[in-house]
Amino acid sequence: MTAGERAETAVQGPPMVTAGIDLVGYSGTTGVCRVTWAEEPVIEFLDARNDEDLLAAVRSADKTGLDSPIGWPVAFTALLAAHQAGTKLPERSRYVPHSDGRDGLRRFTHRLTDDLAWKRTGAGKRRPLSVAADKLGVVAMRAVDLLERLADEGPALPRDGSGSVVEVYPAFALIQWGLASRDSYKGSKPAALSARAKILAGLADGLGLEIDALVRDRCVRSDHDLDALISAVVARAAACGMTHPPATDEEHAMAAVEGWTHLPRRDLPLTAVRYGAAS
Repeated sequence: MTAGERAETAVQGPPMVTAGIDLVGYSGTTGVCRVTWAEEPVIEFLDARNDEDLLAAVRSADKTGLDSPIGWPVAFTALLAAHQAGTKLPERSRYVPHSDGRDGLRRFTHRLTDDLAWKRTGAGKRRPLSVAADKLGVVAMRAVDLLERLADEGPALPRDGSGSVVEVYPAFALIQWGLASRDSYKGSKPAALSARAKILAGLADGLGLEIDALVRDRCVRSDHDLDALISAVVARAAACGMTHPPATDEEHAMAAVEGWTHLPRRDLPLTAVRYGAAS
């Protein structure tokens, strides 16, 4: 399929709309981005003043990529339950070792999806934060509250990403796309700003997009806005079947409780994500 044929296919019917939310605790730094996947995709940043703004963004999209855990490790909740009941605590354990021999992550601190995503990306020392033992837990509390409020309007949203909201991890998505920077792209230091500019350039080149000055400026100035854009692109990939969903019985069972991080497939280029077709 040529680029022209892909573009023609992409605009048949109403264009898909995806949103990306880089969720933080109850502060003003949450980033929200919406992409309309028309023949020429349109990128816009939305207000993120409060939960109502975030709910409005989710409702405006076909699929939303949420940069936050939406569950806690089963082993961790079992630990809390045993402690509260005064019964014997579950034994400490790890997930299966990495293929290179390194230990798997600890079951009390990390979910199955955290361990598998860390191994799949080959992230090494860049381990996912713990939703059980890190300030990320506050973000997750806000995330599950948002999901519950969305569910008030209908069926509960599945935690495995098969519904309108999918859990994403922008930093790991960049690894999958070959866009991860050597320097951290988080924060306000000059090196971080430079890293964000390079990431955005790589993302635009891979998708074949012209990024306007306003979008470029916001993504370079704020890692929250850049992560929101990345989250919206991963949401598009998930909606088009271009991420890794749960595969085994264990993965399906744990994803239903703990949540599941959808990683983009490495074997598909970003152009496939743009046009929603692998070839």
